[in-house]
Amino acid sequence: MELITVNNLTFKYPKSENAAVDNVSLAIQKGSYTAIVGFNGSGKSTLARIICGLELPESGSVAFNENVRLGIVFQSPKNQIVSSIVNRDTSFGPQNQKLPAAEIELRTIECLNVVDLLDHAQSGTAELSLGQVQKTALAGMLACNPDVLILDEALSMIDPQTRQEVFEFLRYWHSKGKTILHITHDLDALKDTTDVIGIENGKVFYYGSTDAFLKEKKHTQMIEGKKLTSVNKKALLKKNDKQVSFRVSDLSFSYNEKYGIKNVSFELYKGTVTALTGVSGAGKSTILELCAGLNSNYTGKIICKNHPALAQQNAASALFEAFAADDVAFGPGNKGVKGKDLVQLVKDSMETAGLDYQQFKNRHTFELSGGEQRRLSIAGIIALDSDVVLFDEPTAGLDAEAKYKVMSMLRQLAQKGKTVLFSTHHQDEIDFADREIQIENGCLVKDTCGLSEKGFVESGDDVSNMVEQQAFSAAGLIAGLRSVTSGFGSSVAAKKSILLKVPAWLRILLFLVLFIASLCPVNFIADAVMLGICIAYALIGSVRLKSLLSSFIKILPFLLFFAVLQLMFKAPLPDEVRFTTWKFLTITPSKLWFCGATILRTYSAICCICGFFVSTPEYDLIDGLKILLWPLEAVKIPVRYLILIIEIMFRFVPLLIEETGSIIKTQIIRGSMGTVKGVWGKIKALIPLFVPIIIQTIKRSEALADAITMRGF
Repeated sequence: MELITVNNLTFKYPKSENAAVDNVSLAIQKGSYTAIVGFNGSGKSTLARIICGLELPESGSVAFNENVRLGIVFQSPKNQIVSSIVNRDTSFGPQNQKLPAAEIELRTIECLNVVDLLDHAQSGTAELSLGQVQKTALAGMLACNPDVLILDEALSMIDPQTRQEVFEFLRYWHSKGKTILHITHDLDALKDTTDVIGIENGKVFYYGSTDAFLKEKKHTQMIEGKKLTSVNKKALLKKNDKQVSFRVSDLSFSYNEKYGIKNVSFELYKGTVTALTGVSGAGKSTILELCAGLNSNYTGKIICKNHPALAQQNAASALFEAFAADDVAFGPGNKGVKGKDLVQLVKDSMETAGLDYQQFKNRHTFELSGGEQRRLSIAGIIALDSDVVLFDEPTAGLDAEAKYKVMSMLRQLAQKGKTVLFSTHHQDEIDFADREIQIENGCLVKDTCGLSEKGFVESGDDVSNMVEQQAFSAAGLIAGLRSVTSGFGSSVAAKKSILLKVPAWLRILLFLVLFIASLCPVNFIADAVMLGICIAYALIGSVRLKSLLSSFIKILPFLLFFAVLQLMFKAPLPDEVRFTTWKFLTITPSKLWFCGATILRTYSAICCICGFFVSTPEYDLIDGLKILLWPLEAVKIPVRYLILIIEIMFRFVPLLIEETGSIIKTQIIRGSMGTVKGVWGKIKALIPLFVPIIIQTIKRSEALADAITMRGF
């Protein structure tokens, strides 16, 4: 029985000359396990979005059997996360299906267990690694129990062990009669499928059984690509024959009490390619960002000639110029490269990264496929011409041909004398590297060319041309954003708060009463008493007195500025004493009392807000509101919309903060931030971020709307 029938489907993106999907017809049978294969940009993801109803075709149609529930896991996992807490994100879909609470809880536990995230059920989604976020996205869609599960390169950032566990689950899922549509570049994923749909340039070039597809050598070569050459690591790397170009000594760093890296030490050698390995969340990205000078407050030493350049894992967030060539030119342009030299450098960098300059130079960055965006972000890093180059999962989401080109590019950089360090989950890429450094739970557990027992200093290596590197001064902006993000969804301080013993709904009422009372004008003495009550409330809520006083001091200049405006424009009382009069400025007792009361009320409001949000994590706030708004729900008023808006706020705000952090990282790496000193320096540094942040806000809003739609809201 046909669940989905596609007839003569055609779709073209705005301003694009070629159709992304060109006259495609196919049918998906009930209980089938179908793979959609093709190169990056061939139209696979677009076809999936049209089937799901997220894009409208120019012509053709998609027909469904009655009551078919579709579910899709997007290529970019962060686009699918709705809630700021892992288990609440997983339960979002079942809640929209109005299932019993026991069934929702059972599905949540089962799906998190499948992706090995049950131990992170109470964690904030903003605290997860990108691989863990991908697992969370998969769990959230599985919990919806769709009839047709569509995976759009959904396993590209998961480590091999978890990938095999997911494959095992998909086999079980299929055995229950479920239909699976898997967009993939992974030959292992094809082994379990029954059918294959091959797409090239928007058209179907193969539509038939998996067995017949795999019998054709040209088809398997398209999936596998060219074989990467394995390296005999024992024979190749001898320390006495290599020049040290980068050194990490006893490096330790922690985001919070939960995870980080501990006492990591290694050297890198000029002209070599090193693979940094480990499961998702092991600490690979943290190490790379520390090496690139993007994180501060670490212990240990990072020694090299100058800061390495880092190609970030999330490629889409690393692109902020409108056109592809402009994005690649951004970094060398900041270094002073101009004119024909800049054009040639951009062209060479794009060609090295596997992007044809003439074809892609005028393409909009947001119109590129995921694989094309990744190659473009790599081209921008190559253009910096740094001695040490770092790549975070450079082949994630790439097809076999693009993957081979990227890995060959890493080797070419090494042959030119560059030092290359890249993170990966793929064994063939590990074998291709000259050396492997493996991280487990933040610790170095394997190094195929490790330190001598005598350590660095006595090893005889010449490091006289290197100096100890410090984090970029602008890294403080990233740390500040990270601390704000960690405050959403969970609170370490809340665990120590006495207010946690108070029911969530009562905490909300207490906050509202205090907050409203703090803003109600009475008199100066009453406002002073109210401030004392609000300070006590904040301290009971586990807000540190030092932090509270620091907030008061930081906001005081702004309050004094507005006080001056009040002194200028507020009318004095009749016949009251005038202390002084100067042009528009008249100082009287009533004006001084009013300004003082305004400052006190503002401080009271700040205390209330700090005390409430520190002592009330997002999950308590949501639960409390559900209880308080129950009477409205009982009379059929849709309060679920208000609850969803609040949930989205707690997810979307930290997501945008994280996007801002990624843009700042990119601009630091590409040399536009420079040194950031003082408050005014930070403001000047943030001004160029407004346009890319607005663009990312629009993109994230659209993606979040798609995620909510596909999860049944």
